[in-house]
Amino acid sequence: MHSHLFIRSATAMGLILFAVGCSTLSQPPQDTPPTPITIIVGPVFLEAPITKTSQVRSLDETPSPEQEQVLLPQLIEDIEVNAQRLLTEALSNQKGFTVIPFEEARRLHADLVAPHTLLTDAQIRELGRRSGAGIVITGLIHDYGAVRWQYWVTGWLTHVTIATSIVGAATGWNPAAIGIYLAVDATTDFPLWWGGGSVFGWTFRPVRLHADATQLTNCEGLIWTKEELAIKVPGKALAEYPEELRDKKEIQLEANLKRATGDIADAAGAKLALQTCDEDDKPEQISTFSILSILDLLY
Repeated sequence: MHSHLFIRSATAMGLILFAVGCSTLSQPPQDTPPTPITIIVGPVFLEAPITKTSQVRSLDETPSPEQEQVLLPQLIEDIEVNAQRLLTEALSNQKGFTVIPFEEARRLHADLVAPHTLLTDAQIRELGRRSGAGIVITGLIHDYGAVRWQYWVTGWLTHVTIATSIVGAATGWNPAAIGIYLAVDATTDFPLWWGGGSVFGWTFRPVRLHADATQLTNCEGLIWTKEELAIKVPGKALAEYPEELRDKKEIQLEANLKRATGDIADAAGAKLALQTCDEDDKPEQISTFSILSILDLLY
């Protein structure tokens, strides 16, 4: 009697375990999350034509030529380091990336080249090798505090041609009306296109930042570029600073630099990924389009 109960119980337990095992085996495999890409942000080089400290910093007194020789190189280096730090922090907030810490990137960079020096292709590869990164991002600051003449002349002439045509058609091409419009337009638009001014409480401190991403995993080469131009200083960004500092050039420029690095990081988070290699052992390039890059052909 007891032996029959034992056999029946063991049989039932075996059937249950078999059913559970089958149901487990029949479940679809779980998707494995992709491995994060290791990225290092290399140096950001300031190539904007800055010749005086007062162009990018509010000063109580004009420095002497001797002081300028000391202040300007240090100021340029500070801007470059800050841009590298901001871009590193912005990329660290993107999913799918493991970003080498800023302090480590600075140490590796210092071992390769002196400050305010562009990296060669070989040095970019070495920076990636030493850090273990699959992608190295480097940057160029084309404009800082003022838009180069090719940009503001092109932009302003395009704008004024369209607007003048509208005003002329509406007024029967009245010379006086067109003249008044052009005077008002020049007063309000030059700060927008040239930068470095305030109109109706809006402040314009142009910052144009270009970023290149070079892949080193599997095959080596440039895979992605992105360029951002920030002109109007966002009020929300200035609100992060003490009120007594918000009207200073360096703070307004930093706010737009932070905006540009954030926009580039967002674009990288959406598109940047390791690419397959072609028959020449070069990575495929991620397609991008920028009107700013086209205007670069002007100079």
